[in-house]
Amino acid sequence: MKHHINGAEQFVEEKGHGAPVILLHGFPLDHRMWQSQIDALSANYRVITPDLRGMGQSDVPKSNISIDQYANDILTLMDKMGIEKAALGGFSMGGYVAFALLRKAPKRFTGLILANTRPEADGQEARKNRLNMAVSLYEKGSVVARDAMLPKLITEPSKEAHPKLVDTLSMVMESMPAEGLVHACLAMAFREDSVDLLSSISVPTLVIAGEQDPIAPPDVMKKMADQITGASYHIIPAASHLTPMEKPEAFNALLIDFLKGIKA
Repeated sequence: MKHHINGAEQFVEEKGHGAPVILLHGFPLDHRMWQSQIDALSANYRVITPDLRGMGQSDVPKSNISIDQYANDILTLMDKMGIEKAALGGFSMGGYVAFALLRKAPKRFTGLILANTRPEADGQEARKNRLNMAVSLYEKGSVVARDAMLPKLITEPSKEAHPKLVDTLSMVMESMPAEGLVHACLAMAFREDSVDLLSSISVPTLVIAGEQDPIAPPDVMKKMADQITGASYHIIPAASHLTPMEKPEAFNALLIDFLKGIKA
């Protein structure tokens, strides 16, 4: 379903009834990355999976967008959907948006799931890489993001064992509007550092890392978890960056157990 949010159409999938759980996707993906979690949670929770602006079925921004503006879209969406409070999950780029939401409106969230993400702003080299990708996306289209990201998202054994997963991921990434991905690259490149935020997070927090994740390695995520009071930290074995899709059973078991302990 589409909602008119802050001057643009934003697509959101909603399934189930109960306490709301909002899951924010990563780059260069959309809400479809959460299908296994939607299936696992929707019997007991109201699962909301939006497409961030410029990705999936949501409108491409007409001017520069920031991580803060993605967050503003989510807050407006919550208002439109009558959601006062929700558990919030963010994968990778979705984690950056989750940090922005915790800065803006911490009282609106009952719990936090941080999957394969990191709190630091980009350094000079990482920023340069994002800007180079933005240029390549303009020149060659969304296949650039697919070719750059697919080797990092899932392990080689998973690719061999689950060719349909590779096909699905390729299809999803190729379907992204290239210009929307350009905006996302720029937003991530110039995002605010969230390290100082960590010690102020007061909601129950689950941190999930992939054992072989080259983008948000376990040691980086462990350091992040250690700075969040009471955070629960878990490593999913034999997983790379995209733990929710590569190891859905292990991911969902952690997620369900965590959500059971949250007071709505």
